[in-house]
Amino acid sequence: MNSTPQQQQAGCPPARILQYNTGKSHTAFQVMQAAIPDTDANILLVQEPPLLDGTPSTLDDFHCFPSQKQACRTVTYMRKKVFKPTSVISDPHAEFLVVSLTLHSKDYKPPTINIANCYNRLQNRNRRTRDQPTHSLDALFHEIFALADLVAGDMNKHHPRWESGRHPSQWAQNLVDICNAADFRLANTPDTPTSYPINNNRPAVLDLTFFNQDHITVRNWHTHLEHKDQDHTAISYQAWPKTGMQ
Repeated sequence: MNSTPQQQQAGCPPARILQYNTGKSHTAFQVMQAAIPDTDANILLVQEPPLLDGTPSTLDDFHCFPSQKQACRTVTYMRKKVFKPTSVISDPHAEFLVVSLTLHSKDYKPPTINIANCYNRLQNRNRRTRDQPTHSLDALFHEIFALADLVAGDMNKHHPRWESGRHPSQWAQNLVDICNAADFRLANTPDTPTSYPINNNRPAVLDLTFFNQDHITVRNWHTHLEHKDQDHTAISYQAWPKTGMQ
C-alpha cells in the first residue's frame, strides 16, 4: 500500500480509495468502516448509503459530500487534513457526484484529480425499447466522463470487457464506447466478481473503476471479500495524478 520512491520524492501522496455499495444497509456501512484501517483509505466512494431523515451518516475524520441534500444515492467522503480544499464540480443529482480534490505536492501548481462517484440505478426493465435508457445514468455518461479523471461506482452493466461470456446490451456497449472515446482504461481485474447476490444467483461484475490514463495512474485494484455484507464487496485502489510524478 506504500507509494513508490519516485512518488514520495515528488511529494505527492496517493489518493487511497475505498469503493463500496452498502445497499442502504447500516450494517454494511459499519462493515465499510471496518475496512478503512485495513485499506488505509483516505477517500470513500459510497453508493446506496443508508440514510437517516434523508441524509447520509457523517464520519468524524472525514468531510462528507452527498450527491444532493436529500435522498442522495451516492456520497463521497474525504479524510480531513489529507487534501487541500475539495470542491464539487457537478450539479446536484441523486445518483452521481463529481468532486475535484487538490493533492499536497512540492510542485508550483499542485495536481488535482476529479473523481466521479456513480450509482446507475435501474429505472426501466423493458430492455426491448432500445432507444430508452434502462438505467438512470445511461444518457449522462458523456457528461460524467467529460468532467472526471476517475469514474467509479455501481454501473449495473454486463459487458465482456470486464465479464467474459456476457452479451452486452446497447447501453452497456454505449458505456464502453464513451470510455474508449475519452481514453479511459478499466482498472478492474477482468472476471473478478464485485457482487454476490444474496439469492445465490451468479456472481457478477457490476462495480467498475475507470480512469483517464493521460491524467492519472491507478494501481493495486482489488476486492476485499472479508469486507462483504450485502450483495457487494469492498474495493480498494490507489490513484496518483501524472503531473509531478517521475
